[in-house]
Amino acid sequence: MYKCPWCEHKTFSFWQKQSLGPIRSIRCVNCTRRVSVDWTRAHLAALPAFLIAVAGLYSFGAAFDSQVLAILGGTAGALLGSLLTAPLYHLYVPLVRPRR
Repeated sequence: MYKCPWCEHKTFSFWQKQSLGPIRSIRCVNCTRRVSVDWTRAHLAALPAFLIAVAGLYSFGAAFDSQVLAILGGTAGALLGSLLTAPLYHLYVPLVRPRR
């Protein structure tokens, strides 16, 4: 469970936080204020999935000279990168008060 940055009560589950993004926010059930995640840290946490996907795309595409294998390599890279991104997002990205 994660603490609300407004009321400090642990009201957010792991999956609620995982579904948040810099644009999406949710309401705290305790204080009814909106909560989001830090924009910079959320993007940095997503970076491994993007970089590994691009590396898979180019390495398989160049190695086998096939567009189909390049797409498969990119997809496999994105899935592998997601395995790194989820725990990184959990540990590194804090819940914050939205700026709007």
